[in-house]
Amino acid sequence: MARNNKDKDAKAIDEIMQQVSSDPGYIQSLIMMLGDKGAAKFAAAKKLQLISRAQPSLLYPNFEVFAKLLDSTSSILLWNGIIILSYLVSVDTDKRFDNIFEKYYGLLWSGKLITAANILASSGRIARCRPDLAQRITDELLKVSDIPLPTSECREVARGHVLSSLAEYLHIPEVDQPVLDLIVHCTLSRRQATRKKAEELLNRTGQTKSESR
Repeated sequence: MARNNKDKDAKAIDEIMQQVSSDPGYIQSLIMMLGDKGAAKFAAAKKLQLISRAQPSLLYPNFEVFAKLLDSTSSILLWNGIIILSYLVSVDTDKRFDNIFEKYYGLLWSGKLITAANILASSGRIARCRPDLAQRITDELLKVSDIPLPTSECREVARGHVLSSLAEYLHIPEVDQPVLDLIVHCTLSRRQATRKKAEELLNRTGQTKSESR
C-alpha cells in the first residue's frame, strides 16, 4: 500500500510540475484559489503541497501565504500548510521559519491527532535542514506523552511519528537520555508499527533495554 501511494504521488508530482512549466502564472492562480469559498481551495492546497515537495524554491517567495494557513479554520488547509512549510525550510535562506516556530509547534496542543501527526512527521525534515534548530525540535517531540490526544491509541500513533522523525536526523548512537528513555518506552508499545520503529532505533544505539535503564 505504501509503495502504491508513493507511486501515485510521484505521478501526480510529474503532472503538476509539467503544468507549472507550461504556465508561468499557474502557481499564483493556485494561491489565489486558497481563498475560494468552494472546495476548489482544497485541491489547490494539495497541488501546492506537491510543488513544495518537488521544487520548494518556487513557493518560497510566498512563504507568508503558507504561514497564514496555520491560522486557518479549515483543517485541510491547515494540514497542507504544515507540510508545505516543512518543505520550504530547505530553501529558507532568510530563516523565516524561526518567526513561526512557536506557532507551528504550538499546534501540537490542539488536541487533534492528524494535526499533531503532520507536525511530528514533518519535524525530521525540518531538523535535517536546520541543524541549529534540532535541539529545540527534539524538545518539542519529547512532549508527545503530554500533548492532548483523543485516545491512548492516538498517542501510540503519534509516538510512531516521533520515532520516524528522530531517526531522520539524530546522530545515532549518541542520543540524550530523554530520547533514549522515549525509545525504550516505545519498545513496549501495544502498536506493532511503533514498537518496531523503537526496536530498530534502539538497535542503532547499540544498547539493550536493560543497559539503557
